[in-house]
Order: sequence, then structure tokens, then C-alpha cells
Amino acid sequence: MRRFSLLTLALFACDPEPDDAPATEEAAPVEAPALAAAAATTRTNSPPPPRAAAMPEAEKAFAKARRLIAEHYVDPAIDEGSLYTGAVEGMLARLGQHPSGYPINELLAPRELEELIHGTGGTVVGIGVMIEQVADIVVVRGVISGSPAAKAGLRRGDRILEIDGVRAQGKPMVEIVDQIRGAAGTGVDLFVQRDTEEWHEKLVRATVAIQNVESKLIGDRLGYLRLRGFAETTPAEFDAAVAALQTAGAQALVLDLRSCPGGVLDAAVAVTGSLLRDGQAIVTTTGRDEPAKVAAASGDGRWHALPLVALIGPETASGAEILADALAAHKRATLIGAPTFGKGTVESIHELDNGWAIKISTGRFVGAGGEPLPGRGVKPNVPVPVAADAQPDPIEAVPGESDAALATAMTWLEKHG
Repeated sequence: MRRFSLLTLALFACDPEPDDAPATEEAAPVEAPALAAAAATTRTNSPPPPRAAAMPEAEKAFAKARRLIAEHYVDPAIDEGSLYTGAVEGMLARLGQHPSGYPINELLAPRELEELIHGTGGTVVGIGVMIEQVADIVVVRGVISGSPAAKAGLRRGDRILEIDGVRAQGKPMVEIVDQIRGAAGTGVDLFVQRDTEEWHEKLVRATVAIQNVESKLIGDRLGYLRLRGFAETTPAEFDAAVAALQTAGAQALVLDLRSCPGGVLDAAVAVTGSLLRDGQAIVTTTGRDEPAKVAAASGDGRWHALPLVALIGPETASGAEILADALAAHKRATLIGAPTFGKGTVESIHELDNGWAIKISTGRFVGAGGEPLPGRGVKPNVPVPVAADAQPDPIEAVPGESDAALATAMTWLEKHG
């Protein structure tokens, strides 16, 4: 059984928001457990259990329950901090959550908070691998171009058996990450297995630029772009990738959002705006005590004229859903694939003065078409099945023979592009 914990020693994360900072939307990590904020715990996508009804005089009952535990619980050595931590977790669990069980409102330990803060800058110190655990074995899921791992020749599918002489199998993901990470300029010795070959690979850690945009020219005129997340650097990455594809001869684009969990809201708006005409609506955010805020395309909309198809699926979430919805609402692109995740809420981070923080929903999205996104998701114009656990092919293997959605997009552009 695969324990899906993606790591790149980086993360596509929600922009952590101090109490006075602009709200941002939440996303998923790399080099930290996927669809989580970088704890080493594994999230499941099972629906949350039904909630019990609210107690009358619940606050008074809480105080009494706490007193009864202190007086009568069989083990007198009660960790009060653990009890109060559980109480905070319980409060947050009572707030709105996604029907899939994906945690929206949650408590963040200091390590999780650190991951979110570091993940939005577009760089990370490490060796530049994305890893996951498959049957307790650490497997390389991907390698960041230009990173120490890439220069050493590590590949997708390689298995990391030991880190500095310590066996990696069965260890919690957070421990594995801590062992691989370290200060720039320091070394790490990985014992790697590829098929029947085994060897020690000594790497020097460095600051690695996270690639949130991958691109490739398919044939003579089709540009393929894959968005992995929205960090502060993503708009510039996206512009550079489209410009390079145009220079290479691309006359139409396929924008792959199937594995994009979202990220920094401003970055998602900027990328969306570059594909629309000036003034076209992108998204409206609504909060409890604040007027609705409308984000619209501004500037030259430099890529608005390129024929475009967007691929979507169950792992397309948050900012990626905003982008897909705006493209569909303005008839800017044909959407191909499966319905998106349907998250649609704005999360903000509030520190608790002890190194911990809470992530809570402070707003909701209304798409460019005027409909709320929470729980609804974005529907494709051309349905093609996309498995929720489907993993994207390495960029060098695109287009893969089994990628029905991409094949459909290529056929559609040949007829209509």
C-alpha cells in the first residue's frame, strides 16, 4: 500500500499570514507530506466521522470534564499540555472541513509552520528531490532540474535505503526529511538502489529553486505547461516558460493543472491575468466582516490570444480551480479531464505566541462565473477520466501513451486550434 507523502525538501504551501497580512489560500507540500502542511503524519481522504450534537452549557461541561479527569483518571501523571492541545485540535475539527476529510482548519506544530513559511519563497535548502514512501521504502518521486540530486544523476524511481549510514526504511517521513536536509554547503551520503544496482551517492546541500512550472514543446507547434503550485516565483516562471515555448515555435498551449494543489492567491491571480484580457474578472473573495474583494486581470494580458486547453482533475485545487474557472467563464480555454477538488476557501495562519499556529478559514471564493467554488469544484467541458491518485509523467516522458486527457487535448487543438 502506498503511503502518499510527497517530499522535495520544499513545499508548495499556503502563504503564512500574520494577523495583519493579506489572506492567502492554502495548498500542498513537497518535501513534506502531501495535502498537509509538512508534518510527517499521513493524511487520509476519508470523509470525517459524523459530529455529535453540541452539548448544552458546553463551556461549563468542559471545565467539569477537565476536573473529573484530574481527580479520577487512573493515571495520575497526566500531561496537561497534551490535553489542552487535543482541546484546540477538537475545536478546529468542529469548524468547516472538506467532505473528503482533507484538513482545512487545523493546528500547526512549529515544524509545520516553518514548512509553510519556507515554501512560498520558491527556494529551499536541500538536495532537490521529491520523495514518497511506498511500502515503507523511500522512493524518489522526482528530481528538481539543476539541483545537487540532478547533477549527481539521481532519477525518478531510485530508492534511498540509507542516509548517512542510517537505515531509512520504516522511519517517519519527518525524520527522513531532517536527515536529508541541512545547511547549504554541508554533505549528505545517500545509499541508493536502482533496479539491482546499489551505490553511495555523496551530495553537497545547496539552495535549490523549486520548479513550479515545467514546460515542453510537443511536435512543432504545441506548447505543454505543467503547473505544480503557486509560489511567489510562479508568475515569472510561467511567463518565461510561455515566452520560451513561443520562441521555439509554439502556436497553442496545453496547461496541465491536474496535479496543482494551489498556493499563494496573488500568484494564482497573476498567472490567470496573463491569460485574460485587461479587466476580466478572476475571482471574488468574501469574508465574514469585510466587503467582497474582486480580483481582475490587469495589464497587457500578454498570452490572451494563444489557443489554449486546460487539463483538470480531482487534485486540481484552490488557486488552480480559480484559474480553471476563470478560463472557462470567459471562454478562454476548453477544460478537459475530471471535476476538480472543490475547496474554495481562503485560509490564514495565526500564530499562538508559543511557536504553534492555527490555520483557519477566513473567506470563500466566488468564481469568475459568479458561483461559489466551495464543495462544487470546476467541471470539464470535455470529460475524460482522471484518477485521484494519478501521478504525472516526468516532463521528458510527455506525452505518455496512457495519458488520455492529454491525447484528447492534442486532438481538440488540432481540430479547433
